[in-house]
Amino acid sequence: MRRAIALAGLLALGACQPPPLKAPGNPGVCWRLAEAANGKADFKPFAYNVENLENCAVQLEGAHLANRTPMFGAFQGRIIYVDDQEISAAADGRSQRYRVFTPAQRAKIDEAFKTLRDRQGAGG
Repeated sequence: MRRAIALAGLLALGACQPPPLKAPGNPGVCWRLAEAANGKADFKPFAYNVENLENCAVQLEGAHLANRTPMFGAFQGRIIYVDDQEISAAADGRSQRYRVFTPAQRAKIDEAFKTLRDRQGAGG
C-alpha cells in the first residue's frame, strides 16, 4: 500500500513538471535559445548550412567567448550547452549530457578564435 501511495505521489509530481525542452530538427540549421517576445525561451536560427553538431557547437562557443555568457543552442534535434566548464549536448532538457569536445580540443578552438579576433583587431 505504501508503495502505491509513493508511486502515485511521484507520478503526480512528474505531471506538474514542464515538458522537457525539445530541440528543432531542421537539417543544417544551428539554433540559439533566446527569449521570445512573450518572455518564454524559444530557439532562433543562429547559422544556416551547418554540416554537423560539432560545427554548430564551435559557432556557439565563439558567441560564448564574445559575450562571456553561457550559450544554449540546438542542432538537428540535440540541445547544445556551452559554458565555462564544457561544451556538451543532450537529446533533450532532461537527458544526460555528453561532452562534445575534450578540454584539449576546446583549448585549440578557443586559441583559433583568439587568433582570429587579434587579426581582425589589427585590421588584417
